[in-house]
Amino acid sequence: MQNFKANCGQFRGRTVLALCLVMLSSGGAIARAGEYRDMVEMPSVMVPAARQGLTLDIARAGDRLVAVGERGHVMLSDDAGQSWTQAQVDTRAQLNAVTFVDAEHGWAVGEDAVIVHTADGGQTWQRQYDGRDADMKGPLLDVWFQDTQTGFAMGVFNKIFKTTDGGASWVDWYDHVDNIDEWHLFAIAGSTDGAIYITSEAGLIFRSTDGGDNFVPVQTDHHGSFHGVLVSSAADGRDRLILTGVGGILYATTDGGENWTKLDSGTEAGLSGADWLPDGSAAVVGYGGVLLHIDPTLQTVTQHPQENGLPLSSVISLGQQGQLVLTGFGGPQTIDAPWRAN
Repeated sequence: MQNFKANCGQFRGRTVLALCLVMLSSGGAIARAGEYRDMVEMPSVMVPAARQGLTLDIARAGDRLVAVGERGHVMLSDDAGQSWTQAQVDTRAQLNAVTFVDAEHGWAVGEDAVIVHTADGGQTWQRQYDGRDADMKGPLLDVWFQDTQTGFAMGVFNKIFKTTDGGASWVDWYDHVDNIDEWHLFAIAGSTDGAIYITSEAGLIFRSTDGGDNFVPVQTDHHGSFHGVLVSSAADGRDRLILTGVGGILYATTDGGENWTKLDSGTEAGLSGADWLPDGSAAVVGYGGVLLHIDPTLQTVTQHPQENGLPLSSVISLGQQGQLVLTGFGGPQTIDAPWRAN
C-alpha cells in the first residue's frame, strides 16, 4: 500500500490541511477530572469566535450558504455572506466537506469518518455514522449526493461508503472502486449526465458511468495527487472537468476525461477548492491567498492573489452578483471578483 505523506508545515490544499489537523489533534478526546469524553460524541460549542475559525468547505442550501470546519463548527449565512450564525451540531469532530441536494437536506463529513446530516437547511445536524471502531482508521474527506437518498462519502486508503436511504445506513463500497493500491480518495463530484468522478493520487481519477456501481481508473500524464475536482456538462453532452492539486497543478478536459490539458497556473502553491462562474469560467483558490481565474475555454489562467496571504480552502460564486465567498483561515469572507474590473 502506498503511504501518503503530507507536510503539515505548509498548507497544500483543503484535503491535506484537513489531514494535517487530524494528525496534530489530541486523539479526539478530552480528559477532565479523570473522565474520558470523546470529541465525536460531544456537541460543537456555540461561541462567537467560530465566525473567525478555520472553515474548510462551503455549499449552497437554496439561497443559504453553509460553511463547515474545525471543532464541528457549521456557519450559516442568509445574506450572501455578509453575516453568519452558528448551527447546532451534535459532534465536535472536525468537518472537512459539505454538500446539499436542495434547500433542506445536507451532509458533512470529517475526522473519525464522521457523517452528519441536516434536514432543516443546516440549522441542526445529527450524527449518522462514525468510524471510530473501524479496522481502517482515518478521516472522510468529501461527500456527494445524487438526490436525497443516494450518496457517497470517501476518504483515506480507498475508504468509500454508499447510502441509498438518505444516510440512515452506510455500506462499504471500496470493492466497487478499481483501486488495488488503495490510493487515498480526495474529492468527488457528479455531472448532470450521470457520470461521477473521484480524485486520487498518482495522477489518477476514478470515473463511474453506471451511477456509482463501478469506478474505473482514468490516468492523466500527472504523477502526483489531485485534491479537488469541478465538473459540469456542456451543451454537446460531454463533461468539462478541472482538477486541482499540489504544486499549483491544474488539469482540464472538455470531453469527460478522454483528453487532458495541463494548464499553466503561474504558481507552485497548493490548490484546493474551485467553483464555476456564470459565464462558464472558473475560480480556483489555494495556499498563500492564491485566487485564480480560468477562462471559459479552460485554456487560460490569470492570477488575482489576496493581499492578506491567508491559506484558502474553498470558494463559491454568488452568480450574477459578481462576488465570491472564500473560506480558509480566519473564516469565510465575501469579495468582489477581481477579474470583473478588467
